[in-house]
Amino acid sequence: MEAEEHLQSHSEKKLNMTDLVEVYKQKLESEPDNMVFLLNLGVAYTALNKLDEASESFTKILEQDPQNLEALNNLGIIYTQTGKFEEAISKFEILVRLNPNNAKYWNNLSEVHRRTGNYHKSNTCRMRAIQLIEGKK
Repeated sequence: MEAEEHLQSHSEKKLNMTDLVEVYKQKLESEPDNMVFLLNLGVAYTALNKLDEASESFTKILEQDPQNLEALNNLGIIYTQTGKFEEAISKFEILVRLNPNNAKYWNNLSEVHRRTGNYHKSNTCRMRAIQLIEGKK
């Protein structure tokens, strides 16, 4: 959440995503391992549809913290969007193991299984997501 809030605060200042990329690249020059800056850079690249650059940012985070939920999820989404379904499944399976009560992660795993034609697994994951959502009501 911290990264999203930080990114949002810049958005409120009317910086566009291209400007944000430059801001975070400059910040990373002095703090190259700052995961908040890396995450925000990846999110900005994703918004600009620069998915290779976004993947690189999220991968750098995972090199430091292999269980970083936001980086895993964002990378899984990019892999799904670019047709790298096995890689996406791998990231989402890690996510549901790390945080089995997160409906969003189960839903994302369901979607990638649907795209690969594995409708049984897709439905199983989707049902788990629905159970989690219903349980919160």
